[in-house]
Amino acid sequence: MLSVLHIYPPHNAMLAQYVNMLTNDSMIKSEAIDDVNALTLRLKDPAQHPDLIHQHGCNHPGITKATALAYRKGIRIVLTPHGELEPWEMKNNMPARNSMLKNLVAHSYAVIARSSMEAEELSKQGWNSRIETIRNPLITHTTNAEELMVKHRHIYQRVMNSNILELMDEATQDALKTLIKAGITGDERWVRPIDTEAVNWHHLLLYAQLEGVKTLVERGILAMGIQMREVEITHSFLPDSYTPPESVIGKSVIDIVRHIQKQTSKQQLALLSLAELDAALRREDVEDDLLMQQLKAEKIDGFFASLLTVLNEQTGLDEGYMPCEPTENSETKQIRKIIKKHLEI
Repeated sequence: MLSVLHIYPPHNAMLAQYVNMLTNDSMIKSEAIDDVNALTLRLKDPAQHPDLIHQHGCNHPGITKATALAYRKGIRIVLTPHGELEPWEMKNNMPARNSMLKNLVAHSYAVIARSSMEAEELSKQGWNSRIETIRNPLITHTTNAEELMVKHRHIYQRVMNSNILELMDEATQDALKTLIKAGITGDERWVRPIDTEAVNWHHLLLYAQLEGVKTLVERGILAMGIQMREVEITHSFLPDSYTPPESVIGKSVIDIVRHIQKQTSKQQLALLSLAELDAALRREDVEDDLLMQQLKAEKIDGFFASLLTVLNEQTGLDEGYMPCEPTENSETKQIRKIIKKHLEI
């Protein structure tokens, strides 16, 4: 069950009442705290870390500092300013205070406005594009506590579906690589068996969908004869620059490498392109010597050698299908970094 810790300033009866409504959601493990020192102590113990922290209000510097500490420890943040980021609220702040607030907003996975007017003002700031609007039943009769809980629950789930690679454990990442290879080869004899009970299938399939390899993974599941229940794929927040991966299947190896190099230069390399290059290199009509001559003529042979190392790591390409020795260098590290950050917000 998802665990959410609500943090709000002390001596604020309205925020306390608002948070109390949210903690009544039986489908979420919710707690609330208004003591900064208690929160700071709790953050020192990883065993007590919630999945996410929901900060309410922005006018208490101690709370904002504690939330910043939580962010540095890898806890995901949701922020509801409750009107405290309006321009007239911030104009009298010291620059350092506004800088702290800007970082808080930028590092939040979602910012929740209480009205369309507040959402518009938050959008004008340009600090965060992931702005959601949920009306407050304490100040309007157009909603109620039940609707408040449902809408927050959906946002929390989107937050926990975002930057999904960061959440995937080693067993799930290994299973993804195995299934991609099985999907490419169409034969389970090319891969090791998967401990299906150790895999987080929701994480795996959501990541595969966003990276454009879900169909390939499904082929791998079929090839390996894996029986599994249907997994519902829910929405996530995505980087502003995200676009659905573009398939280049059927293109020549040279064209695919050029496409990958272009994606890399734009910091937009998706797993789909790597999988399609893997499949292209396995074709029987690939002549290694001729291919390397063409790559050298295009001056992308060095990039290609770096790419082969990453292919082995991500799709399980065997050395027998590599036209040259794979290379480990700064370019290899850069390709890895781009893949890791592709869905990062």
